Amino acid sequence: MTDIHLKSKKKGDYWSDYVVGILFFLLTLIFSLTVYINEKHSDNISLVISIFLLIGALGCLYNWITIKSYCIVNGKTIQISSFKRATKSYHLDEITSWTEKQYKGKFVRWEVLTLYLRTGKKIKISSDRYANYLEIKAELTKDKQRSLKIEELIEKKINLQLSIIFIMIGILFFIGANNALNVKTINPKDIVVFGDEIVKIKYLRKKQNSISIKLKNTPDLDFYISSNALKATFVEDLLNDIKQGDTLFIGIDKADYRSKIVKTDSLSFSDKYFFNENISVESVRSAKKDYLYLSENNASILDDRYWNFGIFGIFGLFFFLFSIYGITSYLKKGVDDEN
Repeated sequence: MTDIHLKSKKKGDYWSDYVVGILFFLLTLIFSLTVYINEKHSDNISLVISIFLLIGALGCLYNWITIKSYCIVNGKTIQISSFKRATKSYHLDEITSWTEKQYKGKFVRWEVLTLYLRTGKKIKISSDRYANYLEIKAELTKDKQRSLKIEELIEKKINLQLSIIFIMIGILFFIGANNALNVKTINPKDIVVFGDEIVKIKYLRKKQNSISIKLKNTPDLDFYISSNALKATFVEDLLNDIKQGDTLFIGIDKADYRSKIVKTDSLSFSDKYFFNENISVESVRSAKKDYLYLSENNASILDDRYWNFGIFGIFGLFFFLFSIYGITSYLKKGVDDEN
């Protein structure tokens, strides 16, 4: 006869952190792809960030579906997968020692119990996943030795891992700084200027302001003057002078003109799958007046180049120095322990 001495009980909201994490990574991923990859002056760092975000979303999903339940039955600990199948079982006598690591978030605290078996395997149980965590902990650690030495080594290992992560983040910022410094201005040969009747022109107030322009012959496309280009645009004159029915001459990237308007070229990968109706405007004029000169737009790009280089460089230097401090502290502690 099977005697279930203790069974783990998952908290009612144990899944919420994983869902929030998945949504955060996916929404940020979509934002990165739709905003940055679509920008004509973007660089490969946006693709690298998107890959990291996808890995983060997959990591949250994997951790969610691999959460185990535990049963203590006849002196054994049985792991049960999320699909209600018993995966592994261990005798309680196989547990040689245990450690506990405390974590502190912005609003909550939790603990992670790690059990060490004779075979060298480890079992990790987190307090924020189980309503009866303290009962499970008391039963599994009864008459077992808590290893403070292992806890100290784990703390050092975590600090080293954080330092390595900070180095990677710092490198990404340095790559961003280098890309910002090497942003190229717009070549007039790469721009096509064409005229069409205005259907609607609107100033959009968002985190990054822009002007949206709708044209008669291409109603499905959204021509927009980006926040960067707005700095070189006579915004008030444009909005006051141009009304529905007026003709406006706008300059756009030649690749967009060929793939989205005359459709002689095929769409790029990002345009094929992510909001290909958006087209960035690089110059604007009417029959009487210029509202956005390409030369002024290029000057604005050059101004932003140095600002972006400074911002990325400062953050990269911060993370890099912080990681070096962490690594040197780790090595110093290792030398002190040997002595």
